[in-house]
Amino acid sequence: MVTLIIGVPDSGKSILAEGLAVKYAGEHRKYYIATMVAFDEKGRNRIEKHRNLRKGKGFYTLECPVDVHSVTDSIEGDATVLLECMSNLIGNEIYAEKNRGKSSQELQEEILTEIRKLRDGCENLVIVTNEFPLQDSTYDNETRYYVSMIHEINLGLRELSQEIYEYTEGEWIRHEIH
Repeated sequence: MVTLIIGVPDSGKSILAEGLAVKYAGEHRKYYIATMVAFDEKGRNRIEKHRNLRKGKGFYTLECPVDVHSVTDSIEGDATVLLECMSNLIGNEIYAEKNRGKSSQELQEEILTEIRKLRDGCENLVIVTNEFPLQDSTYDNETRYYVSMIHEINLGLRELSQEIYEYTEGEWIRHEIH
């Protein structure tokens, strides 16, 4: 099963996702795929905060800022995987040297293909992502491109999901897809 958690920054996505992953895993293994790269003290603090949040919950952490499909062989088939966070992964993939010159469509499809491979290698996949307003007068071209990529990939992730939690007007709304 694929569960998608969509919210704004600091909406409690991680706490919700970790709780669901623990519940879905039961006695099976739980993996946490960490995609964030710390570029400064703020980033290091955020990573430490997330480590503390999942401490004692039995997660095996796999650091994977790009090419998330590459960890599939490390995951037991009956495991639950928590992928945190698509926004970091997308940003990392946009700036990865290997992706220079690729169109946005090519990059979107590659990322979604990697997610499908990850999904096929586990029992449950919980994906955390952000959603930002598509239009904002403060966005420069680079930010507009990043926000657009997140939006388009989120649309693809919705199609892969059987369950979606969306943070709307200050509360979590659950959608079950059949």
